[in-house]
Amino acid sequence: MKPRDFPPGVVLHAPHCPDAGDGNKATLPTLKAIADYPSFRWCLCGNLDDTPHVVVEAIDYGLHLYEPAPGVPPRDAIRPLCKTCRGTHGPATSGVVAS
Repeated sequence: MKPRDFPPGVVLHAPHCPDAGDGNKATLPTLKAIADYPSFRWCLCGNLDDTPHVVVEAIDYGLHLYEPAPGVPPRDAIRPLCKTCRGTHGPATSGVVAS
């Protein structure tokens, strides 16, 4: 497994979730979203067993400095995750993110 940068944490929603927006947001297969955004957290509306596609909601963490989170980082993270956003503060990563 090659070390990689992690994007900031996101929230994964079921497409029908009212918190996912107006219903016109792009969806991703759930397993792809989990692979692309490993620092995700679930909204209460969905889970891996019942949600084949998800809407990815970006979270505005505001401007902040990288501060390593305590604990053991994921094995494939290039460095410990940020205490604030759960990303590695590496180069910007591409992907489908709803705001």
